[in-house]
Amino acid sequence: MSLGLYLKGLFDPDFAGRPAAGRVFDRATLEEFEIWLSNVAFDELEWTQWTEDDEGNPCLMMQLHPGAEPLMLSNCDDGALMLAAATSSAGPGYHIFVCDLIRKMAQVHGLLWITDDEVEFYDETGYFETGDKKRLYDEFGTWIGALTTRVQELSKEGAKFHLAMPFDGHQFDVSEPILTQLGPRDADWLEEVAADPALGQDIFPWWEDGHGAEYHLGRALCYMWNAVRWRDPLTEHEAELLEAVLRHLDSAYNLDPDLNYPWGEWLEILDFMGGICENAELVRTLGPAEQADESRPPIGYRRHDVRKNLGGGWSIAIPGDFVEELEEGQTFLAFDETRNVRVTCMSASDTSGNSLDAEQILRKIKVYDNPLTYEQGKVLGRAFFEEVAEPETNFWMLRGVTAASGTFTQVTVCFEADEQRQWAIDTWRSLDHRSSHWPKEITVTEADDESDD
Repeated sequence: MSLGLYLKGLFDPDFAGRPAAGRVFDRATLEEFEIWLSNVAFDELEWTQWTEDDEGNPCLMMQLHPGAEPLMLSNCDDGALMLAAATSSAGPGYHIFVCDLIRKMAQVHGLLWITDDEVEFYDETGYFETGDKKRLYDEFGTWIGALTTRVQELSKEGAKFHLAMPFDGHQFDVSEPILTQLGPRDADWLEEVAADPALGQDIFPWWEDGHGAEYHLGRALCYMWNAVRWRDPLTEHEAELLEAVLRHLDSAYNLDPDLNYPWGEWLEILDFMGGICENAELVRTLGPAEQADESRPPIGYRRHDVRKNLGGGWSIAIPGDFVEELEEGQTFLAFDETRNVRVTCMSASDTSGNSLDAEQILRKIKVYDNPLTYEQGKVLGRAFFEEVAEPETNFWMLRGVTAASGTFTQVTVCFEADEQRQWAIDTWRSLDHRSSHWPKEITVTEADDESDD
């Protein structure tokens, strides 16, 4: 299993601030926790989201680091509070931070955190119960050693692996066999870390305790590798992300100027944001030389195409620098200044509830005569082009349907320049279903897992 915290919370009957009698962990109580956590962890918080468990109980999800799985608070079957926080992808520094945060939460809100190995409520590193940092770091070393050893065994099949990397629905297009959230690694790295796990700490964005220079640099690199679109920002969210990267790089340098800084990429982002940051003069001095150095590939998975998981087994390849959104009706939208892609996924069955196969689905959906076609395994597609004239612009639109057993997608790909026609066709034909695409790559985040599929 991955490392993390899985704790049970009860109201403390001896808490002086508020009687425990009559208090329950309902939506209103979880909202109190959300407000408190959002204020106390304001600088760390990425987002909060509400969802429900299988019984319809409210679940609060909070992401406190871009390289971590979200922390979850929800109800147990017995009415107690359950806290789950996987920490192995971010590192031991993040684990310590979460432990400190929930201890403070217990003090303020009158909670008792319960550990019970028999019902799987515990800290897998032992740190929450003991405060033993040496044991915590040893546990992370043991975990990464076991993980890399397992990946070595599986890599003989030539698969790619996402290692200690929270899965956010994207597959990145790189040549190296190992992907981490701080960049790809080759087979030599894997062999070295399997032999000496201490060498594997370079894939964790929050290794050291506290909010020192390493924390700020790790957070910036996490954004730069996985989230930054390497162009001028097109949305307010993108601008805020670039501002955060500059802020963390400045903070890291001011705390420790001797770390290994990405001067070339720092300069790129500085130019995207109009040339303003605290250490701008230094970046402009050191950045050009690093940009001219071709021995090191530039930081950023999104300089290349990414494969986006659309749900229901579907995925599509799009440019990594596209903005991605989810429209009403669960339509996926990706776009830049002149192109956009929309995909809606649906199920398909007959009147008896039996799944239709791909050919049956396409026969029921009208497509122009002599359409473009493609076939990939059991995935079939049909599409056609049309030219659209609007008052302010003319553009081309590819309309397509792609089907697999029991499911299909409707896709539109819009573009302005005629020379982008082949790109539109390639994008449509990249639509794939799990049965023919996802087994080609294996995501490994836990020492005993072979695949996430």
